[in-house]
Amino acid sequence: MSKQEMITNNLIYSVPSASTLAIQKNDQKNYFDQRNYSAGQTIRTTFQTGSKYIDVLNSQLCFNLVCSNVAGAVVSFGQGSALNLIKNVRVYSKSGTELVNIQNHNVAQMIEDKAGKPKKWFDSVGSLMGYDNSNTGYGTGPVGTRFADVGNGVAGNEIQIPLSCIAPIFNPLGKQLMPSTFAGLVLEIDLATAAEAIVRVGGATDNTLELRDIYLNLSCTTLSDNAVASLNEVAGKQLLEYSYIDCYTSRLTQNANNQVVSTSINKAVGFADHIVACEVLQSVKNSQTADEFALASDVSDYQYTLGSVQLPSQNFVEGPRLGYKQLLKTYNEYREDSEGSSLGYLNFNSNVNAKTCSFSKDQMMAMSLMPVNSAQSLRYEQKYDTAPAQARTIYVFLYYLKVLSCSITDTTVNM
Repeated sequence: MSKQEMITNNLIYSVPSASTLAIQKNDQKNYFDQRNYSAGQTIRTTFQTGSKYIDVLNSQLCFNLVCSNVAGAVVSFGQGSALNLIKNVRVYSKSGTELVNIQNHNVAQMIEDKAGKPKKWFDSVGSLMGYDNSNTGYGTGPVGTRFADVGNGVAGNEIQIPLSCIAPIFNPLGKQLMPSTFAGLVLEIDLATAAEAIVRVGGATDNTLELRDIYLNLSCTTLSDNAVASLNEVAGKQLLEYSYIDCYTSRLTQNANNQVVSTSINKAVGFADHIVACEVLQSVKNSQTADEFALASDVSDYQYTLGSVQLPSQNFVEGPRLGYKQLLKTYNEYREDSEGSSLGYLNFNSNVNAKTCSFSKDQMMAMSLMPVNSAQSLRYEQKYDTAPAQARTIYVFLYYLKVLSCSITDTTVNM
């Protein structure tokens, strides 16, 4: 065992180093301002973890979902999961600095899950948050094996959504523990309405939803005194860095019978990671009898332009088959040594049809990300084979690197 020196009263003592950095690890419940909420409300919690470090990749948002009883109705999360309820997300430091502000996070994260996670994830973690093998086919288990059911007139099993799916700050690039300097972190979520979150078949009126006994299950670690002292010394002199891929949402309305989409993404970032565009029919929004998480899938071609550079290639990506290939490449799932995306071509073509592009100059190394600024603006263009007869809302999600510099007392944002 290595030794370290300690000086006390002008005497030098040699003492053994601690054999572990952590002296205790356990789960801790962190409650929201209220125990129960209705769909459509804003929920809020403050992280009460003190000097403990949080393993955010092993933490969850938990609640029981209670659905009102409507005679003859059969309800489900459709193409999504219980994450359908998590519409807008904001995270603030204890000093009030905005760390995350994502609009329509439920749509963005659904695409990230399906494109970037393997089938075995949907059989395990995905089933706990309500993804359904019986109508999506993303997992490999038998039909009806999802755990987090939502039923008509009953309280379902406890839903457990990974904290890393709730906001990107809980999915750090370094996969490290969230430092204790984040104690006092404020999480706010605008819940989607019941009409947005679930799909109803049958029944004369809409079902209502209530979230009961909601809390964060935080995996907390208490570090040894030596480890805390070392980290505090670094934070006091050099600052601790905590990085993650944040998301900016741009929305535009596409009128019926319009064959061309052309828009600028007005967000300046130092390091852009990737971008995703998708469409929702306006006729299905806020309708409980339609699934707005089954995204529009008209045949179209697309291209992004960053400054004078045309991406992902010099020619438009033509049709869904090339679009699907580009999605696999964007999420690094085209390579032979990848785990493979859970999103097969048929489900991509029918329910997702996202237009994606990576901004990494070296996709294998995931390095040398590209900036977006006034001198190198970002545009998106899309051409339909046939002008769609229905109006739609187009979401463009720009993912970019954000680095937090954490001192002992405060957090600053660099991007």
